[in-house]
Amino acid sequence: MREKNNGSVLIGLLAGIVIVALLYMLNISAIFGPVDKKAAYSEKPWFEEQRLVNQFPVKQTGKGGKAIILNQLTLDAPVIRHGNERGTIKIVIEPNGLAQGHWQCSYEHPEDNSKYNITADFKGNIDPTKTYCDPNGYNKKLLYMITKGKYKEIKTDAAQVQWPREAVVYVVGWIDKNRSARGKIFLMTDDTEAHGNAEYDWKTN
Repeated sequence: MREKNNGSVLIGLLAGIVIVALLYMLNISAIFGPVDKKAAYSEKPWFEEQRLVNQFPVKQTGKGGKAIILNQLTLDAPVIRHGNERGTIKIVIEPNGLAQGHWQCSYEHPEDNSKYNITADFKGNIDPTKTYCDPNGYNKKLLYMITKGKYKEIKTDAAQVQWPREAVVYVVGWIDKNRSARGKIFLMTDDTEAHGNAEYDWKTN
């Protein structure tokens, strides 16, 4: 009886291996649907640094009706976090695909009488290969921009003691054919007391 049970277990194990091998050979994505890797980290640019390039110009074809930068484009936009204004951001995009900008803001937290001053400079490029995607579907006309840089934050507490911090900033955005744009700012930090990375929104008027 024991030999019979062992034989059944062995047959079941072999059958499982065969099924796994068949799924691999048939390409499992064809069964569960394609995975769009270009949209997988749309809100996590630290996973997409391969999109930052050092060689220009960036190839622009306008395929699918995607926005094209033919002349220098300057984007000025207010920055918002949790419904509160956080300064303004300026981004300049060149026809060769280079993107760079500056952000500055100052604000107070009345609950603890602390004040914050933040400045950030960043540089990157457009990336026409990325396709915009949200719960409503895809929009192939929007042009993606990704940049990386450094930000400096100075916190002044109620005792007028200053606490400086400097770390990485990412600024990303989507540009429409009418030259309007919207995007996000990510302030990165390793400080456990900072409660994770800070995320801000920007949108041109």
